Amino acid sequence: MVTTAAHVRTLPTQTRVSWWWYPVALLGIWSASHAFYFAVSPAVGDTTAGGELLAQQKIRMFAIAAFGTAHTLGGALASAIGPFQFLPAFRRRFPGWHVWAGRTYLLCVAASAIAALCLAPNSNARNNLGIAFVALALAWLYTGWNAYQSIRQRDVAAHRRWMIRNYALTFAAVTLRIEIPLLVIGGMSGQTALDIIGWGCWVPNLLVAEYWIRRQGISPVGER
Repeated sequence: MVTTAAHVRTLPTQTRVSWWWYPVALLGIWSASHAFYFAVSPAVGDTTAGGELLAQQKIRMFAIAAFGTAHTLGGALASAIGPFQFLPAFRRRFPGWHVWAGRTYLLCVAASAIAALCLAPNSNARNNLGIAFVALALAWLYTGWNAYQSIRQRDVAAHRRWMIRNYALTFAAVTLRIEIPLLVIGGMSGQTALDIIGWGCWVPNLLVAEYWIRRQGISPVGER
């Protein structure tokens, strides 16, 4: 059934960029650059160059190159693309680019999350065979699927809600890279820090996203 414009559920037009967009975009691009370097730099996997934990992580993740590449580069592209999808001027002036960037973003999320499901059971994190990262990957897929389904049904408001949630989960790549060094500097071992950030890198992000959705008045009583 074709949905007419009269049935499109949308939001009031926004004209200016919210203050939060700038740090989110910068951190997303920083995280994407770090992930790209991690994926392509031979030095990262060289234990003689120091950073043994990071080197071990790369060796484990790229034991099957397709999984490591899909997870790392898919997540990197999603981190870099995501912030620009929330720019009102970009959506208004370049609707075609917004659509194709959104499709690319969701494909990157799907590829990275599916690869994460394959990698998580062998994670160095000791939280029940990486269950925290399995939960993150499933939540990432679930919110991405709902974002896709809602825009197919022309429900722009629901699409925006699900995309906010989904990018909050994508942003786990940023919070992970911030939290691990801070915990290690605070005196924790790398292993203990990894166990904690398995949950800490994404659960707070999702809670902040839910708070933001409700503060902006774009959340219904129930999500279908």
